[in-house]
Amino acid sequence: MAAITQPEAGVAVAIQRKKTEIVRSKAYLRFRQRLLSGLLTMALIAIGIVAWQLHTAYLDREAGLRRQTQHFARAMEAHVLYAIQFADLSLIGFSNAIKVLPPNSSAESIAALLSSRSSSFTHDFWISFIDANGKGVATSNHLPINGVDYSDRDYFQFHQDSASPHQLFIGGPTLGKVSKKKLFYLSRRVESSDGRFLGVIVAPLDATRFAAVFENSRITDDVSITLVHRNGRIIARAPLFEEAYNLDLSSGVLFASLKDSLIGTFRTPSQVDKVSRLFSYRALNNLPLIIVVGGTDKDAVWFASPTFIVAGGGLALLLLLILLSGMFALKSYAKLEERELRYRQLYESSREMEAKLSASEQRLRLIADNLPILITYIDRQERYTFTNRRFDEVFEIGPQAALGRKVEEIVGPAAYALSQPHLQRAMAGQVVHFERPIQTRHGQRWDGITYVPDYDANGQVRGLFVMAEDITARRATDETMKLASLMYQNSSEGMMVTDADGKILSVNPAFSRLSGYSEDEVKGHWAYELTSGRQDQEFFRKMQHALRQTGEWEGEVWHQNKQGEHYLVSLRFNAVFDERGQAYRRVALFCDITKRKATEELIWRQANFDALTGLPNRRMFQERMRLEMKKSDRAALPMALVFIDLDGFKAVNDSLGHSMGDVLLKEVADRLSHCVRGTDTVSRLGGDEFTVILGELKDSTDVQRIARDILENLATPFKLGPQIVHISASIGIALYPEDAVDPETLLKQADQAMYSAKQQGRNRYHYYASS
Repeated sequence: MAAITQPEAGVAVAIQRKKTEIVRSKAYLRFRQRLLSGLLTMALIAIGIVAWQLHTAYLDREAGLRRQTQHFARAMEAHVLYAIQFADLSLIGFSNAIKVLPPNSSAESIAALLSSRSSSFTHDFWISFIDANGKGVATSNHLPINGVDYSDRDYFQFHQDSASPHQLFIGGPTLGKVSKKKLFYLSRRVESSDGRFLGVIVAPLDATRFAAVFENSRITDDVSITLVHRNGRIIARAPLFEEAYNLDLSSGVLFASLKDSLIGTFRTPSQVDKVSRLFSYRALNNLPLIIVVGGTDKDAVWFASPTFIVAGGGLALLLLLILLSGMFALKSYAKLEERELRYRQLYESSREMEAKLSASEQRLRLIADNLPILITYIDRQERYTFTNRRFDEVFEIGPQAALGRKVEEIVGPAAYALSQPHLQRAMAGQVVHFERPIQTRHGQRWDGITYVPDYDANGQVRGLFVMAEDITARRATDETMKLASLMYQNSSEGMMVTDADGKILSVNPAFSRLSGYSEDEVKGHWAYELTSGRQDQEFFRKMQHALRQTGEWEGEVWHQNKQGEHYLVSLRFNAVFDERGQAYRRVALFCDITKRKATEELIWRQANFDALTGLPNRRMFQERMRLEMKKSDRAALPMALVFIDLDGFKAVNDSLGHSMGDVLLKEVADRLSHCVRGTDTVSRLGGDEFTVILGELKDSTDVQRIARDILENLATPFKLGPQIVHISASIGIALYPEDAVDPETLLKQADQAMYSAKQQGRNRYHYYASS
């Protein structure tokens, strides 16, 4: 072997070192690659597990929060439904009560009706009545609404013009005209028994009280509760009620979600406080109201994502993070479970509200049983599911005996055959009113029946509200009126025939004698040209509306004859329909009632006022006394009845004659009128007996002062022609309600007190004292 030189050996060592370094480098890279791959895989697995756990926790918390807000929304829905239904029951009860009031009832009568039940209301609402002209009449809490114009309010216009006037109307948030409170309104239409629009019964609900209930129901500060109207406006909210009231949400996520479902959940920042919440909403069944409950998950704070350490302790940190995340998730779950338990307790409280709804149904039963009309509910199978006491009495069956039985079984085949077509129309969604005869063991009775459809959440008719009223007497009156109309048509009453638009086609001779115009002079002219111009355009607009809706109109109109003289006519329009049910002619019946009106006024005065003195007579006195008793009850102030008998009148009448006696009575009446207040009533009962009604006495000394003034004035000498006469008076005084609670007894007590004054020497007054 050849020897290797030193330079060659150096080169060989260098080449070997280079080869060794390349091999170690590849192994290191492979080891590092495997190590890094393993660490990365473990890190990815750990991160994946943590991410999966966090995502699962988030979904669980989201689901829990959704359940909680849904339970809360259901509980708040029960509360709102309870309040709405209770107020609506009051509206229905008072609507029917006003319906049966005598025609032309005074505002005081309606106010007395409302205030008599005001103690049964909560402070959440009160009851107001608005007449057919949109003017306030009375309210249950004595707010001064009389004469206030509400015709611009949506709840009045809805019932005035709505195609479905018998529905409950719920308005959006509005400031009260008189109370200045933040309110929203419930209202129902009030009609007379013949379907004439009488006005609107309204229940203003205080939005502030709803906000207070919501505030008290909030379990945590992050919960928000909102009552929203379908017009997009907020009615009540907790918290931040003042900032949220009447805020428009119609362009937000809520109303976009309502297009898809009436119940749902969404997450969005609040338009009130800009806080992001999970909101659950529920649209109230058949009501334009939405309950929205929002909540956040601020108790469950998310862990920050860990920062990976590239060094060797990364895996341990990830495992620790997994452990901490698991502990955190358990802690979060515990908190969410606690909150869910509290929400379940709130849900249980909603059951208590359902119990209150049951109590509300009992109140409905109490109201319905005390109404003078028949009230029932019929389901789709024409079976009774509700009847009031009047129904059981009329059909002479036991209490609730009709429940579950069919209509035909109760009313009989003949009456059912008449009712069936109307039942079918009502089940199709129409509000139906018709009149039906029914045979009873007491004879034939006529009922005025009204069917009002009841809709479910899908807009389908699920049953009918039925109201029936005994109209036998009214039909008898209608028959009498028809006979009277026939007599007019065949006598000298004026008649006019127009086309459907009101253009005159023909008139009868009696009309020409009444107006002075011949048929040729008025033919082709408009009927309103005959009027005197005393009626405004609104009068004729209502007349045309009635003719279009009902085909008839009756009233009094001032006309002007050919000579320019004005006269009052009683006018009745009736539409004539063709075979298609279209009005193509109108027939008008005229009667000149100018003299009759003047005569009626004279007769009324003769019936109610004394012909000699001009004072109210006994009949008017009794009416005034009843009215003053009602006013005294409302004001919680006493009233007094003063009975006056003249001492020495008979001697004057016998010695000077009846004519001078009449002059003396007139003088006495004049002096009595000057002794009393402007609000008091002086009456002559007959002969030399007079009475004075002293109403609403704030000071009891007023009675004694007036009694002394009467004694002093009547003791002053009277000059009757050349004669000077002296008389005096004996006065008896009885107090209401201390001495009596009805007019007849009070008059009797005052009369007895007067006799006591006479027995004590006359020319004095004496209070009634029970023996």
